[in-house]
Amino acid sequence: MNERSVVLLLLEDNRKILLMGDAGDQTEKTLLELGGLPDIDILKVGHHGSKYASTLPFLERIKPELAIISVGKGNRYGHPTQETLERLERVGTEIARTDQEGIIEVNF
Repeated sequence: MNERSVVLLLLEDNRKILLMGDAGDQTEKTLLELGGLPDIDILKVGHHGSKYASTLPFLERIKPELAIISVGKGNRYGHPTQETLERLERVGTEIARTDQEGIIEVNF
């Protein structure tokens, strides 16, 4: 069911925000195949930062400046996974997490 999650690309004053919902690697693969993905300013990471989301090919294509991970503190799934955090760091993306920072507000 997560691969049927709503994905939204928001455009505002030349800034781009990609909201991935609970989507994972299969949705990312489809988006890459469709083409036309722009560089992203802010990525709301899919599936709470699970190992099945934010694949390296996807991140290398969209090059997000900031990744926001919505995740509960001490959740039983271990989200976000270390693999996902490492992939985000590898492409030079700043990471903000609700389990560490609480409410995350972005103004632009």
